[in-house]
Amino acid sequence: MKVYVSSRSQVSKITSKVGATHVLSLLDPGKRPFLHPKTPLSNWRLWLFEDVVDPKYDRAPKREQIEEILAWAATLPDDAILLVHCEAGISRSTAVALAILVQRHGLDQIDRCVDLLFGVRPESAPNPLIAKYADQILNCGGKLEKAAEKLNSNKLLRRF
Repeated sequence: MKVYVSSRSQVSKITSKVGATHVLSLLDPGKRPFLHPKTPLSNWRLWLFEDVVDPKYDRAPKREQIEEILAWAATLPDDAILLVHCEAGISRSTAVALAILVQRHGLDQIDRCVDLLFGVRPESAPNPLIAKYADQILNCGGKLEKAAEKLNSNKLLRRF
C-alpha cells in the first residue's frame, strides 16, 4: 500500500495526481471534506476530532477512534493508494499516516516508515496524542511515539 498526505484543500488535486483509491479524512467537527468525484464513498472514511494534545478536551482524538482507523486501514488491499488528510496536512494526518505505515511494514521498520512519510510530506509534525495512542495500540513500546517526537523536533530545526 502507498500512503500519501495532504491538506483538505488539496484532496482533489492530490487524489488525481497519485491515483488515490482510498481517502481518510480527519477533520474538526463541522468541517466539510472535499472528495474527488471519482472516489467511491465506500473507499472513504471520515473521523471527526480536533488537532489537540490534551486528552481531557472533549474534541480531542480518542484512543477508540485511532483503533477504528487502524482497523479500517488493515482491511485495505496491498495495492491500495491511500490519501490521508486533515485541515493542513501536517499534524493529525501525518500521525495517522505514520501509524498506518508502521502497522503495514512492522515495528522493526519504524525508521523506514518515518522516511516514507517525510518523503511524501516533508512538513510532517505528527500529533503527539495520536502517536501515543497508535504506539500503545500497535505495541511499539514507545518507538512510534519517539519517532513522531523526532519528526516534530526536526521540523522545528528546519525552520531555523
